[in-house]
Amino acid sequence: MSFEYKMLVLMTVFFLLAFLPASFAKLNSFGGKWLASNRIPVVGNELQAWGARAERAHANLKDNFPGFVVAVLLLGVMSKFDNVTVWATGLYVIGRVSHYVSYIAGNVTIRFLGYVLALSANLYLLAKVIL
Repeated sequence: MSFEYKMLVLMTVFFLLAFLPASFAKLNSFGGKWLASNRIPVVGNELQAWGARAERAHANLKDNFPGFVVAVLLLGVMSKFDNVTVWATGLYVIGRVSHYVSYIAGNVTIRFLGYVLALSANLYLLAKVIL
């Protein structure tokens, strides 16, 4: 399996598990009964700050992951993998994971750098599909 596909699998596993921090925060703030319910808002009780950031980090990941999936799959089908796509897929993973973790931790600088790194890598991959 190519490195690019390995990065796609790694990101898919990360994507599938990225809901966990926000869910733990909800469990801690609202309890297990609420978490297993239809989640009617709890008046006077809000999610902890890190939990709210975890929700936003997960939402951002959901917004940005499809472009990476499309780029990697199309590049593979088109036999356009090369040394630069190896770097770009690796940098995408590093950028997205660092963005996610730093978002939850509240580190704006690392969050921004991770976002820019992943976005740049993804834009390169998508441009390579077109060119």
